[in-house]
Amino acid sequence: MDDTFSFSAPAVPLRRRTDPRAVKLALVGLVLLLGLATFSRWVIESERRSEAKAASTSVDDRAVGLIIGTEPTAGVAEPPSPVIDAPARADARTALAAARETAQGRATIADAGPGQLSGIERSLIFTDGPSPAPGIVSVAISGRTWAAAVMGASGSCYWVRLGPHGTAYGSGSPCTGTAALAATGSRW
Repeated sequence: MDDTFSFSAPAVPLRRRTDPRAVKLALVGLVLLLGLATFSRWVIESERRSEAKAASTSVDDRAVGLIIGTEPTAGVAEPPSPVIDAPARADARTALAAARETAQGRATIADAGPGQLSGIERSLIFTDGPSPAPGIVSVAISGRTWAAAVMGASGSCYWVRLGPHGTAYGSGSPCTGTAALAATGSRW
């Protein structure tokens, strides 16, 4: 016999070990993918519910809140108009409510300018220039008459005027509070 050593391996195949790092990465990826899918589904369903609600209900003055001692405007019938302009009409009503609140207890509405209204209604931007979009309300005061104009997303401008003889509505151009002083309709 010779002095060399001989080693022979058994005929059993070798098992591969799974890398724990790869398993962790796969699990994290799966959790992220499921989270993203769930979030996406929630966003889509939320948008569908919002669109269905906007199409089935109309915006009225109950959402804005009526000021005690003023004539109600909830009964103002609106002709068919683009649903996309509902926020502009709601902004005009909100501005009207803010103007009434500013003038409440006073004999004049001269205190319902852009600065004063901004202090009452912080969700809107009030200006004495033209209204380029919903959320931006153009305001004008002439004597004892107050008026506002809001540009809708469709390009229509909605006017509201509050004077000694009540509230009047209209639409037209330019989209300024000064032009809205000419509003004479009982609805938009």
